[in-house]
Order: sequence, then structure tokens, then C-alpha cells
Amino acid sequence: MKNMFALVCCMFLATMLSAQIMHPDDAASKILFTIKNFGINTTGSFSGLKGEIIVNEQDCSKDYFNVTVNAATVNTGIGARDHHLRSIDYFNVSQFPSIQFISEAVQLSKSDRQCWVTGKLTIKGITKIIAFPFTVIHEAMGYRLQGQFSINRLDYGVGTSSWVLANSLIVQLNVLAIPTTNQ
Repeated sequence: MKNMFALVCCMFLATMLSAQIMHPDDAASKILFTIKNFGINTTGSFSGLKGEIIVNEQDCSKDYFNVTVNAATVNTGIGARDHHLRSIDYFNVSQFPSIQFISEAVQLSKSDRQCWVTGKLTIKGITKIIAFPFTVIHEAMGYRLQGQFSINRLDYGVGTSSWVLANSLIVQLNVLAIPTTNQ
């Protein structure tokens, strides 16, 4: 009976150590997007990344993400364009200050051996389910999470149909998750 109790305690401790509540390190993370504008790839970024991330090295199905970025930080390197993107025509940041992703499920794909996350992406108050693969790399400070997905901006009411600006864009995530400390 003592051996069984010791085994259960060890398993519980191992699970607790392998699943850590973390938060994104905004300064060491990148949220990038690419969209065709006049047929040319135009890139931009967001910052102000906040939230909660749970990483389990042994079982990615126990991972969890609830993160936001500050929509007003949209940056394409051209001030006038960034100002227009913050306006009611695109992100309407005065009414919708953040973009949020909350995971619903994480699974290890048997076909490609990658972890896939499915969750709710909310932009301008419109929520859609998306799914994409991601990798986790252990680093000295925490875990580097990398993934990429494509969305249609019109699904979220970002701008209107245009012959100049593509509807589809690619979002690249490179997030450093670091342990949350009690302050």
C-alpha cells in the first residue's frame, strides 16, 4: 500500500512539473502577418501579447492557450497605413482593443506527428474556430512556441472586398512562454 501511495505521489509530482502555467514574453515574441497588397507581399506585426499558456512537455493534449494582442499596435512600417488599419474601416481599435485566441483542444496528429491546436480566434467581436500545427522548443527561459495559420480578413469584418488588397493573410507566431511568478 505504501508503494502504491508513493507511485501515485510521484506520478502527480511528475505531471505537475511537466505542466506549467506560463505567460508570453511580449518583448521576446513575434506576431507577424503577410498579405498581398497590389500583388506584393506586405508584412506587419502586432505586440502587446498577454495571457496564460500551459505547456506540458510529455503530452501536448494538456496544453492550453488564452492570449490576446493589442490591436492598436498593428505596425506595417508606414504610419499613415497603420493609422488607417486602426480606424473603423479595419480593426476599429477604439471599440475592439484586442484580438484574442482561446484554445479548445490540442492534439498530437498521428499523420504528421505535430501538435495541432483548435480554438476560437476573436477579431472585432467576431469569433471563428481555427486550427493549426505548432511546435514547442524548450529554451533556457521557457518554451518557444511556433505556428502559422491563414485566415480570411473578411470573415472578421476587417476591411471590405478589394481588388487591391487580398482577402487571405498568413499569421506567423513565434512566442516565448515563460513561467508565471507570484508577485
